[in-house]
Amino acid sequence: MSSSKTFFISGGNKGIGFALVKDLSENESNIVIASARNPEAATDLENLAKKKENVHIVKLDVTSKESTVEAAAQVSKLVGKIDVLIANAGFADAFGSVLDTKEETWVQHWQTNVLGAVFLYQAFYGLVERGDAKQIVFVSSALGSTGGYIGLSVSAYGQSKAALNYTVKEISVELGDKGFTVVAVHPGQVSTDTGKRGNETLIAESPYLKEMIEKYSITPEFSATALSAILNKLSPSDNGKFLSYDGSEIPW
Repeated sequence: MSSSKTFFISGGNKGIGFALVKDLSENESNIVIASARNPEAATDLENLAKKKENVHIVKLDVTSKESTVEAAAQVSKLVGKIDVLIANAGFADAFGSVLDTKEETWVQHWQTNVLGAVFLYQAFYGLVERGDAKQIVFVSSALGSTGGYIGLSVSAYGQSKAALNYTVKEISVELGDKGFTVVAVHPGQVSTDTGKRGNETLIAESPYLKEMIEKYSITPEFSATALSAILNKLSPSDNGKFLSYDGSEIPW
């Protein structure tokens, strides 16, 4: 990236989050703070932080309001402000019909993908307000788009991302006149461990999806590079948009 910024990335220990940490920290003038629920077990992230002075790790469980407040306090002591808050931590384990999805699955998705993002925003708002860029990026999914619904059975996951999208849109309106840029981003059909399991389940239930899934699958590194390019160009004129990793706009 061309200018130095301070980033906070929730769920930065694996998948898309870790790929973003690696990509953004390539610019040594950036400061990248990544969260992990259990930092001691986040071996890859820990090794990266040992190699790069501009990478820091903070413990955070986004489903806990107390944990997000504690993480924000730690970040405040560390850097004092955040330019770009990336709400990336998420949960995806619902690849079946509404009828067959169990109660605990609905609750888990809502706690992480909806309330987790809200808790993070509430706790880190002051840090972003003090930042220069004032950008908040919520990692969502095209599967949460009601305007572009594609007919896949992802029940609790799709519902949670649709709810997140509503919240992103509302925040963008609430903060639009305060100089903030608030967007949702679709990272693509990323072949993380979770993504691969989901794809296998969808293909097993609907074999006709195999060709489409294989055609559009991308690596976490590819997704991170594409998302970094979007972050590099993000401006107040993008406030309230739902952007795909390829730069196109997705209907809410």
